[in-house]
Amino acid sequence: MEEKTKEFENVQTDSRPKYERFKTALFKVSDYFDDNQALMAVRQGMIMLIPLLVLGAMALMLASLPIPAYQDFLSSFLNGKVVEFLHFVRGAALNMFALALSLTTSFSYAMMRKKDRRVGFGDSVILMLITLMSLTGYLGIQYEDFSVTELGTVNIFTALFISLLSGMMYFKLKDKDLFRIKQRGMEADTLYVEAVSGIIPALIIVTFFALFRQIFTALFHVGSLQELLETGIDLLLGWIENDVICAVLILFLEHSMWFVGIHGSNIVDPIMQDHFAIQSSSIYNKTFHDVFILMGGSGAVLCLVTAILLFSRKSSVRNVSRLSLPTVIFNISEIASFGIPIVFNPIFLIPSVMIPIILCLISYGAIYLGLVPHVTNTVGWTTPIFLSGYQATGSIAGSILQAVCLVTGILLYLPFLRLFEERDARLLVKNVNSLTAELQRQEAAKAIKPLMERNDLLGGVARSLAADLKDAIKNRRLFFVYQPQVDSRGKCIGAETLLRWQHPVAGFIYPPLIIALAKESNMLHDIEAYLFDESAHAIDEIGRVIDSDFKISVNVTNESLAWEGFENCLEEKIRKNRINPKRLWLEITEQDALVSSHEIMEKIEHLKKRGHKFLIDDFGMGHTSLMYLQTNHFGVVKLDGSLTRDVLENNRNEDIIAAITELGKTLHFETIAEYVETEPQRDKLLQLGCTGFQGYFYSRPITLPELVEWMKVH
Repeated sequence: MEEKTKEFENVQTDSRPKYERFKTALFKVSDYFDDNQALMAVRQGMIMLIPLLVLGAMALMLASLPIPAYQDFLSSFLNGKVVEFLHFVRGAALNMFALALSLTTSFSYAMMRKKDRRVGFGDSVILMLITLMSLTGYLGIQYEDFSVTELGTVNIFTALFISLLSGMMYFKLKDKDLFRIKQRGMEADTLYVEAVSGIIPALIIVTFFALFRQIFTALFHVGSLQELLETGIDLLLGWIENDVICAVLILFLEHSMWFVGIHGSNIVDPIMQDHFAIQSSSIYNKTFHDVFILMGGSGAVLCLVTAILLFSRKSSVRNVSRLSLPTVIFNISEIASFGIPIVFNPIFLIPSVMIPIILCLISYGAIYLGLVPHVTNTVGWTTPIFLSGYQATGSIAGSILQAVCLVTGILLYLPFLRLFEERDARLLVKNVNSLTAELQRQEAAKAIKPLMERNDLLGGVARSLAADLKDAIKNRRLFFVYQPQVDSRGKCIGAETLLRWQHPVAGFIYPPLIIALAKESNMLHDIEAYLFDESAHAIDEIGRVIDSDFKISVNVTNESLAWEGFENCLEEKIRKNRINPKRLWLEITEQDALVSSHEIMEKIEHLKKRGHKFLIDDFGMGHTSLMYLQTNHFGVVKLDGSLTRDVLENNRNEDIIAAITELGKTLHFETIAEYVETEPQRDKLLQLGCTGFQGYFYSRPITLPELVEWMKVH
């Protein structure tokens, strides 16, 4: 017994590293897919076409919903004009889908390349036109027997192949000096230069695809790559007589193609109809495939969407799932496949291929054993789950089998959903750190630029984080801590309110990043209203316990002061908490103060008359800064950390601080030193004339209950 236990422990010990290695390898592959320009161009190109896909599929769903009463009404209402309208929408959305996909993929690829090289607007348009010429020429638009259906969903694979190869060739050729055409005197006209320099690449690319078509047709006797793929699958299935093996192979191929953004159903469906007819002797057929396997669309995506809605902790993924649920119910999977995403997501590759095969085997076995009747009725692929199971088999057992398959799919997707969230969390932490570093770099250079307007990865992270911030504000998940401020005797004279946000995945967010995102997304006033309310409440709570003259200071910005409702909001919070305005001080940074308008300075004076005292934060020693001190707008100067941190080692900083404190005596303002971390540093600042101190030497930022206890001692 003891030996068996040890053996079991050894197995457990060995299995964990194997799982970790599998997870690490999976995450590395996912990183590669995210960094690969061609793959991401396909995904973004497909995302752009979601409106077309959904419109076309919804129109088909409404036109073919298998309810007799509904169909009778539809055909008679307005003399069938509604049916005609639905067919128009479907045709307009899907009949030129391959052409649209080639254009969006080309555009996305050009935008990807823009990060690595100088790509202008003209390059993007020219590449799209070259792709258009290459695709239509390759599909035979120049021949009399050409049909517009060639530009629809049947040639998605060909469209992707041509658009990506055209993009790679175009930029490769453009980079060659040999193919650059220079026009003297026209260099300033960027669009003209881009157009002229694209002549030779366009000629080479179009010629290449013209020759490729001729060679391809001569070798394989088919008109397109997609047709070759269909022929190959058809031949492969022709050698296999067993229905189950055929079904497994079809599902594997179909969902593997979906992984790379190709509508596998468009390739597989015609083959299935040739090989599997609706007949009682055959269990597997087209309707069986649609009803018991493709629940929600390819990859049994209804199982994943349901798992996300029930178990996911990530709000953005839940939002995509909620958005996709109405279409997924009718087996239209595009919103979920490209929004979650499943396409080009290696983590979901295994379950999206494996689960349909497992559901097929479960359903096949249930029908083979007689637990569920054979599929004998044709059901449209857009028929919702449970209804389709009943109609296909003529029995409630068909609906029960679908329920079993749904639950099975949810349970199988769940561990991969957890992996997806873990990988996404790691990536988010990494990207938020990069975004924070970028903002800190801009702060150091004193050149703050909008983060959410960026078109790169950091811009996407900023927008995602801003969406989470909006949710955090709405649910009051932001919180505040207080850092005590003391006088020269070590007595607590108040505290500064500091904003904090602990993101559920990324952890604590750099406070200036919170403010930057709030400014850009027009959420700053909501944060400030919350800030004033909490600070006023803190003053009231402290006043109930401690009888001393103290204040709480809060940070405001120029945007705050320019807000028309600023004064009313501040006054309302003061009145609500019944506090004296003299106890609520307002801090504005030196950088904001220097660019304040005349109207803002007038508002500062008005607020001072109400009793509020203003502090100038992060104060340096510029000439303009000193000019502002003469205006008497500010009663307190808080020294910038760059001056106080190394005052013991930097004699120049020592002289600057001494000059500021001496000026304070003349102009009647107090001086508070921030970032005080050691006793020798405090003693030096005290010697130089500082009258107040704030920093970790006294206390870290603490919660309100901790502040009350701290003040009792100090």
